[in-house]
Amino acid sequence: MRYLITDIDQKTVELSVSGGSWTAPEADRLVDLSGLVSVSGLADAHVHVSSDRPDFKPSDPDRIRERLFTEMEGGVFLCLDKGWSDDGVLEILGDPLDSRPALRAAGSIVAGIGGYDPGAVREVEPDALASQVRAHPRAGGWFKIIGDWPKRGQGAPPAFGVETLTDAVDAAHECGLRVAIHTMAPDTPSMAVQAGVDSIEHGLYLTDDDVRALGARGGAWVPTVRQVERVVEQIGPERTGGRVLAEGLERVRSLSSLATQAGVCVLAGSDFGTPQGRIGAEAVGLVEYGFTVEDAVKAVTGAAYDYVGEACGFEPGFPADVVAFAENPHDRVETLLDPVLVMRRGRVLLDRRSS
Repeated sequence: MRYLITDIDQKTVELSVSGGSWTAPEADRLVDLSGLVSVSGLADAHVHVSSDRPDFKPSDPDRIRERLFTEMEGGVFLCLDKGWSDDGVLEILGDPLDSRPALRAAGSIVAGIGGYDPGAVREVEPDALASQVRAHPRAGGWFKIIGDWPKRGQGAPPAFGVETLTDAVDAAHECGLRVAIHTMAPDTPSMAVQAGVDSIEHGLYLTDDDVRALGARGGAWVPTVRQVERVVEQIGPERTGGRVLAEGLERVRSLSSLATQAGVCVLAGSDFGTPQGRIGAEAVGLVEYGFTVEDAVKAVTGAAYDYVGEACGFEPGFPADVVAFAENPHDRVETLLDPVLVMRRGRVLLDRRSS
């Protein structure tokens, strides 16, 4: 089968499919998608594929597979799973790639003592954090730390100091792991950036200097604005925690242009704020918080693939993946919510084209 495809930059290419990959065009029946605008996949850079709610119950591999298939039906072909209460998601890494998105996963989340919901994480003393990193499974490629969490009468203090985080990051990099850190409070982001953490999750209180330092080393920031809005609503915007998070969202707005100018890899993540397969809603949210449409589209498409080294694009040898839209997302970012055609490794999962 040959495909005529117009990409988001208005370049039209012709390719064939063999063995789930693109090849040079060969004589065969032509599927003309040139009237649509296509990307080679969306990406969710902060997802928890074990559940759609933070219940942290033991992972069910079959349920994970169902949720990953839902992601694929929505055009999401890369998921960065940022941790759970166990390592269950790592079992899925052996599944064939035509049945799931490309997947990077942190497995069990680690926090300080009393630093998260009881039973949801592995709690460690600061002097044991680096050792926990070294013992962590390497298959998923990530290690996730809870950097701060509310404590009664204390706000949300940092769980670990700069030196402890630095040792953990060094240990992770020696093991071939990247480190992601949850931080929604004011004090932790600067410590995490100084320590060399790879990906700042939420990061509401990054400073201008943090952003410049993060960008200088090609670090990632996943603001998850829809999830933060959800938490504000749950807590109540009039309560102290809700006000802190709402102010943090305004901080995201103030950092949006600087982040991309500084070279930060801004990525789109659903967390629990966006249903599976609907990561386009986060791209819409990024625009609402000051990112350009072009930057928001990049955050939900090629940026994540480039960041983790996952092949994407309309070139021979790359996976035969297409997510096609009726309009160019650069013109209207909301179109990311409504793919017309979704094809994963040559298999059509969704086709809403008129017959």
